[in-house]
Amino acid sequence: MKLFHKKQTGYVLTEAGAELRATAERVEVEANAFAEQAGAMGRRISGVIRVTTNEGLANTVMAPALSAFRKLHPEVRVDLVVDERRLDLTRGAADVALRTGARPTESGLVARRLTPMAWAAYCSRNYAEERGCPSSVDTLCRHVLIGAEGPIAALPGWTWLRQAAPGAEVVATSSSLTNLISAVKSGLGVTILPCFLADSDPDLVRCIGPIPGVQSDVWLVTREDARDVRRVRAFIDFLAAHVAGMRPLLAGEAGPGRARI
Repeated sequence: MKLFHKKQTGYVLTEAGAELRATAERVEVEANAFAEQAGAMGRRISGVIRVTTNEGLANTVMAPALSAFRKLHPEVRVDLVVDERRLDLTRGAADVALRTGARPTESGLVARRLTPMAWAAYCSRNYAEERGCPSSVDTLCRHVLIGAEGPIAALPGWTWLRQAAPGAEVVATSSSLTNLISAVKSGLGVTILPCFLADSDPDLVRCIGPIPGVQSDVWLVTREDARDVRRVRAFIDFLAAHVAGMRPLLAGEAGPGRARI
């Protein structure tokens, strides 16, 4: 097959040569399109991530984070397990955990400290108007308290409350953060709450705090064998950045509930 004609001015494509060049150009276009598609598929992530956290963090931190993450990665499904207990990640209970408290030390886990979490004493606006708002540990003992039971009772805020006001009247207890907040808002009494849950509620008044020396750390925990999975890596990096943006709220540095009545 002859592809070129030799002329005085140089080489000129024959009809067969022109057809071959057109075919080559189409192949090049298709190859570039394939490369772009392959690259996009390589960047796209999919699959299931199983995440666990407690009730407070699930509602305020995790829910908006999941919504934003899904907009970026719509082919990833996130299964959220809400439990006050620390589920065993090493046995596959979850891929990722957002926890509060002491640094996880279990073998096979990787933990990243994200932010401190502050605690303070709160009451409702109605309670403050009727009975006053405790302004110190000494005055706290003269108020009726709402306590915690179950797993959340071991958290630093309620441990401090039991030690700081051992003789105070406890009128109710609950194992649910949601129920505790509802009880405080109803005017039942005073309790200790994480600042990030209460400061954003206009019906609650911060009375004492953030309480010095009483804080929890928020930890992002991952199984070693899961952190290099692309969808898990993408999620933990996204969640870490999301929590960093919420640091002032979690650390008790901002919020409308700070003002006393």
